[in-house]
Amino acid sequence: MTVCTTSIKTHEFSVLMNFLCHARAVASATVLLCATYLLSAPLAHAAQSDWVGDPSIGEARLVSAVTATGDFDTLPLGLEFTLAPGWKIYWRTPGEAGLAPTLDFSTSAESDLTGTFSWPLPSRFDAFGFDNFGYANNVILPVALTGHIKGGFLQLRADMEALVCADICVPLTGQLALDLPNGAALPSAHAQAMAQFTAMVPRPADPQGISASAPSIRIATVDIRNDGLFVAFGDESPAVKEIFVEGLKSTTFKAPVAQEGGFFMAAVPAELPDLNGRDLTLTVSAPPEQGEFPITIGTAPSSPATPVQSSSMAVSDRAVSGMASVGIGIPIILAALLGGLILNLMPCVLPVLALKLTAVLGVVGAPRRELRLRFIAGAAGILTSFMILATGLMLVRMAGGTVGWGIQFQNPLFLAAMIAMLGIFALSLIDFITLPIPTFAQRLTGQGGVAGHQSPSLRSDFMAGMLATILATPCSAPFVGTAVAAALSGSVAGMFGIFLAMGFGLAAPWLVVAAFPSLVGFLPRPGGWMVWLKRIMAALLLGTMIWLGTVLAVVLVPPQSAATGSAGDWQRWSAAEMARLVAEDQVVLIDVTADWCVTCKANKTLVLDLDPVSSVLSAAQASGDLHLLQADWTRPDPAIAAFLAEHGRFGIPFNMIVTPRLETPIILPELLTSSIVIEALEKAGIAAK
Repeated sequence: MTVCTTSIKTHEFSVLMNFLCHARAVASATVLLCATYLLSAPLAHAAQSDWVGDPSIGEARLVSAVTATGDFDTLPLGLEFTLAPGWKIYWRTPGEAGLAPTLDFSTSAESDLTGTFSWPLPSRFDAFGFDNFGYANNVILPVALTGHIKGGFLQLRADMEALVCADICVPLTGQLALDLPNGAALPSAHAQAMAQFTAMVPRPADPQGISASAPSIRIATVDIRNDGLFVAFGDESPAVKEIFVEGLKSTTFKAPVAQEGGFFMAAVPAELPDLNGRDLTLTVSAPPEQGEFPITIGTAPSSPATPVQSSSMAVSDRAVSGMASVGIGIPIILAALLGGLILNLMPCVLPVLALKLTAVLGVVGAPRRELRLRFIAGAAGILTSFMILATGLMLVRMAGGTVGWGIQFQNPLFLAAMIAMLGIFALSLIDFITLPIPTFAQRLTGQGGVAGHQSPSLRSDFMAGMLATILATPCSAPFVGTAVAAALSGSVAGMFGIFLAMGFGLAAPWLVVAAFPSLVGFLPRPGGWMVWLKRIMAALLLGTMIWLGTVLAVVLVPPQSAATGSAGDWQRWSAAEMARLVAEDQVVLIDVTADWCVTCKANKTLVLDLDPVSSVLSAAQASGDLHLLQADWTRPDPAIAAFLAEHGRFGIPFNMIVTPRLETPIILPELLTSSIVIEALEKAGIAAK
């Protein structure tokens, strides 16, 4: 309160302080609204053991991706580690020193249990000149459990051993207890995080040398050179960042050093044993790809088949799959900035058009300093909303709930609050009500407005910016999906950095006008037309309220129909039905949509429901060549959230084609066009003619 009671000498600074006080009040109210949403958001059932270990060093626990045993032959478990700063655990091949984590299930009630680890891509650590491979911060090692009685109650007791190292190494041991009841195996609160780490596991290459997680990486030759290995890659391979060599118990290799034609890795110790005919495994990281390649020294690697590309449409998805291994960098920040800028041009611009034009109309003919202050207020509202969204998603993620772009529209309390706020804003546009200025703020400025204008203009602009952000979240634009996936699967600092960059992108028009207020001079002068235009803007807000009302009705009372789709007979998606069709080598088009997703509606109306796509889908389905599955995410659905996370996505629209012709699915971009869909169908073997 000291700032708000300080004597102000200049009028302009007084106005700015008035705005800051208003902004604080509005932000507090918005935080309260978000807290209401967070507290009412349903969380998935937890399936986990207690933590063992020392929080100041590292802790471990056993988690399950499902809440019950169901009819699974293999249960998806995970060994989760949370490590203090500077501490690490080891990969399956520790490097020059170390010990990989182990689990022993022999003390469980069932004696035939076997747990098989999968290992996400590790990092290389240097400790006193030794190269070690492992993980820091937080990691989940996926564990596939077999040998249990299918469909029965499972009482797990696992003896865990791990080595946690920093300047010293400390054993981390303990018994982990986890009970899974019989019944339907629904996704647990850990399913999404486990899917993220599973996506970070490099896939083994097939006999043709192609890895599903590294479709562009081709190993050309592996030679013994000096006291190490020299690895050369195909011309089309992406830039290699890291290579891990396995298969020699007494020999490890330093980090790869780029040389002409390939990469050299020095051996430790330098005296190499006879490697001729030895089988090794190279795990290669070439962001955004990563793969595991078996080789035999002295034998040429398998002749790579002509790469089956899933087209450039899958680039953003592959980038997400490698995001966790490369960290949040400048390219992702730039993608977030560009994605936020493109949001201004997305289909969701119509609901927020009234808010943007209101801010412009209110400053026509105003003094330059008022123009600058009001547009800064709008930009501040946008940035504040993005920070509140990031905070809310962080809290939901920490609580084990589902996180995603636009999921607040699944919550009836949030929808009701938004409808009420839009109603108040629409009524203020037609001067039916006036947003009051607090008495203390009027005393601060000595008058009721800015530069003699009566009305809480700065607060209105700040609110308009906040509402513009919230109403823009049902849209997913190019680059937004990649940026959001990186944010929600990365660190807390990375999440806030990415959301801030998106906020600056969306706020760019406000900031440009704030920097160059003379741009407003190109607008028509004030007149009677402004009254009618404000009424039109109020009507647009009324239309937005009606749209949100229909979404609220669906959230409260879901429709009973099988699936609401576009062209063709869409069937309701389920993981079991998708798995059945894939097992039968059927071509499947999957559409994840929601009533609140404006981009989804635009894709259907402008592409999927129109020829030529409509005719192709209907004909292919009628002939049995194509199956259409639609997942409706209007209401919370843990299975759909887990499916999206498995493919590195946290927002919709999401369209994917699974076909037996290709090693990897075809991931379509957020914005569809007829040519993109037809090209993808043809790659999947669906004739468009």
